[in-house]
Amino acid sequence: MSEPATSGAGNSPANGWRQRLQRWWRISFQCSAAYLWVSLGAYLVYLLFYLLSIGVMFKVPSLDLYLMALVRGMLDTGLMVVFCHFLLRPYLKLELLPRGRYGSNLLGFLLYSLLLGQLLMLLSLNIAELTPMKELDLRDMTIQQSGGQQTHLQIGKATLQLIGGFNQAVIFWLWALAYVFWGTLVSKRQMQKQMHQAQLQQLTNQLNPHFLFNALNSIRALIYEDQDKAAATVTQLSELFRFHLQAHLKPLSTLADEWQITSQYLQIEQVRLEQRLQLDLQFDEQLWQQKLPTLSLLTLVENAIKHGIAPLPQGGRLWIKSRPVANGWQLIVGNSCAGLSSTHGTRTGLKNLRQRLALLPGRHSLHIEPQLEQYQVTIALEAGELGAGELQAGEPEAAELETAPLSQPSEPTAPPHRH
Repeated sequence: MSEPATSGAGNSPANGWRQRLQRWWRISFQCSAAYLWVSLGAYLVYLLFYLLSIGVMFKVPSLDLYLMALVRGMLDTGLMVVFCHFLLRPYLKLELLPRGRYGSNLLGFLLYSLLLGQLLMLLSLNIAELTPMKELDLRDMTIQQSGGQQTHLQIGKATLQLIGGFNQAVIFWLWALAYVFWGTLVSKRQMQKQMHQAQLQQLTNQLNPHFLFNALNSIRALIYEDQDKAAATVTQLSELFRFHLQAHLKPLSTLADEWQITSQYLQIEQVRLEQRLQLDLQFDEQLWQQKLPTLSLLTLVENAIKHGIAPLPQGGRLWIKSRPVANGWQLIVGNSCAGLSSTHGTRTGLKNLRQRLALLPGRHSLHIEPQLEQYQVTIALEAGELGAGELQAGEPEAAELETAPLSQPSEPTAPPHRH
């Protein structure tokens, strides 16, 4: 019995070459705007040097000769564009650059570029033989020297082909070197940006267990005191997590979004602390769209309540302020406390927040001001780096609230105004 024949069409050499050509063609038409602009500038410089060389290589160049040189230069530059973009660039991206393979592939690239140089020179010489461009034939040249002397040169076609082809290959090597260097810089910047984004996301995600632990502790304390309040708090916690799950997916949030999720948390704490929690809110109206690390405000408020206000039998005051300053703006969160020892905690949230600020572009800082009866944290952020809009320091339009106990919880999306 003969064995069934297996179909190798999917792995045939013809199919492999077809897929290779498809990738080659796809790469040729995938390029960034920056690459196009830089290439355009490089080819214009190439054309300019081509035209300037006419005055050196030909005696008494006339206007007609310059016009022919312009046409010839545009044709040669067009050929250079086609060879670099459609023949050289895909080879670099498919053969030389992947996984940093610079060993035997480098020798292959040198031979490939030499072949392209000879082919480009062959086309250029054939163009020169066309009427009316015969006057630009480089095989018969008169070189003008500074002393007025002239040197007449006649070069054989084969010699000119070899020399010109090698010169074109050198241009290909310089172009490839510049392209690889530029691509390396772009890749490095993209990698650094991706690493920063990953670090920001990791640090943001680290806050989730910390936040959940504190919220569940608040509900646990309520179960033994008032079961109805505990049930209501669970409902509020689910609403809070709805905002929280949406917020933690991005490393940066606006101040308005930060207040929205923080106000939900404050409503949960209000059920537990009741009259012991007093708020003093001063938010500048022009800062709502400024951006800061996600969950920054919630982290500071959590620490203020857990380590400052909750341990006090009589409760205390929590103040939150945003204000513009020179070259940026500040977010301030402070609280009453019994002493320095009661406000320390593990400082995991503050350390996390400081690390995230360090990863952001610009100069941002976190300042801690511990005192005997109060504890205050200030985040200073530069204007224009993370947020939008111009800040005008010294002209605050704050919505201020009197220091007073919280009443029944509501769902504010922004601090209420006092008119």
